[in-house]
Amino acid sequence: MNELTPKAMVQALVDAGLTQCEIAEATGVAQSSICRLLTGVHTDPRLSTVRALEKLYANTIGNQKA
Repeated sequence: MNELTPKAMVQALVDAGLTQCEIAEATGVAQSSICRLLTGVHTDPRLSTVRALEKLYANTIGNQKA
C-alpha cells in the first residue's frame, strides 16, 4: 500500500507529465474528481478511487524510479 495521500499521488502523476484527463482515463475516475482531489476540495475519496490511483502511480512513477 502506498503511503502517499491521494492528492500527492495525483500531483506526482501530473508532475510526471500526465494530464488530469489521462489520469481519469487510466483510472476510470471522473476528471472532475481528479481535479477536486488535486485542489483539495475532495479530501476523502472512495477506496476504489484510492486503489485505482495507487495502481497507476505504481505503474507510472514506480517504473520511472526503477
